[in-house]
Amino acid sequence: MHSITTLLAATAGIPLAAAQYGNFGSPFPNTTYPGFEQEDPVVQAGTSSFQASPPGYPSPWTEGLGDWGPAVQQARDFVSQLTLEEKVNLTTGTGWQLERCVGQTGSIPRLGFRSLCLQDGPLGVRDTDYISAFPAGVNVAATWDRGLANARGLAMATEHRGKGVDIQLAPVAGPLGRTAEGARNWEGFSPDPYLTGVMFADSIKGIQSAGIMACAKHYIAYEQDHFRLVDDSATWGFNISEPISANLDDQTLHELYLWPFADGIRAGMSLQS
Repeated sequence: MHSITTLLAATAGIPLAAAQYGNFGSPFPNTTYPGFEQEDPVVQAGTSSFQASPPGYPSPWTEGLGDWGPAVQQARDFVSQLTLEEKVNLTTGTGWQLERCVGQTGSIPRLGFRSLCLQDGPLGVRDTDYISAFPAGVNVAATWDRGLANARGLAMATEHRGKGVDIQLAPVAGPLGRTAEGARNWEGFSPDPYLTGVMFADSIKGIQSAGIMACAKHYIAYEQDHFRLVDDSATWGFNISEPISANLDDQTLHELYLWPFADGIRAGMSLQS
């Protein structure tokens, strides 16, 4: 008998492609959902060739619609003064946990632009003292209380700001919760994209009302954490030479996984990762 998780995944029709070539529908070495391997030849071919959309260059210029106009113009004026090396330094970052925050951008000293501190996370400030451990997103969503989502966002961001953080790496709308045993489902809100979108948006408003930028995550279809890194798999004796690829159709992408991020954009989120 198939588990309820298996049946829900099959009903959703969302294939999870594996890193191993030709091993469609599953992580190495056997399928996660026996009996539900994809038979669609297009899906099989896509997982074997690491399906990807072609890049488009150059990226289009943002228009700065609505209230964003002055900020976009200010950003353009600033960037126009930068050398190539300064642009790389600003956008590359200094590396994972190599400075006081989990992520840190480079600075532009000659223009008085200091580095930005990006810090986890969705339950409060990571790796420090005298802070609160807030309830998980899934607990907040269970209340169906938009005011609580906003208040929680504000409270977390207030503590981030007190620690000198510029960008809070939160809130979370991915994983959405495709797999009940997903290791990071608790960071998000609900497998229901509508409920997640509402909680997501109100959390963003709460965070940014404290003067902290909200970095919404994880974009997109981040539904498997197990063996997501090559080093993790090697530690347990598995030979996974490439990260997991989650392949899904356009309708599923828009109706489930992208839906909350669209709500986040309407709420004015600063960035996403």
